[in-house]
Amino acid sequence: MSVVSSLKARVRGDDIQALRDELGSVREMVATINHRMGEIERVVETLNHDVRSGAGDVLPLFLGYAERFRTDADTMVGVTELVDRQLAVIVEQVERLVAVAGAGPGTAADSAGAADTT
Repeated sequence: MSVVSSLKARVRGDDIQALRDELGSVREMVATINHRMGEIERVVETLNHDVRSGAGDVLPLFLGYAERFRTDADTMVGVTELVDRQLAVIVEQVERLVAVAGAGPGTAADSAGAADTT
């Protein structure tokens, strides 16, 4: 029965209509992207002109943003290093627990006591 209904849909042109609708939405999306790209290009050209011409009031503001961005980047590098150190500690603890569990129940108390002293 599904074969018959799919043949009827093809004869009616449902697939073609769906493709036309999809093509229309893709064209609309491309037009929106082109419009936004034009706006972005205009802003970048304006900023480029202001920076290159040494635009009196705008240049210090731009340099302030650049400094803030650099500071944020330095902060993120520090956070990443902190997370790496914490992950290394966690991995070390997991490896110790796995080693203790693999050593057997008789040596678990001895190993746990040794782990607490570190």
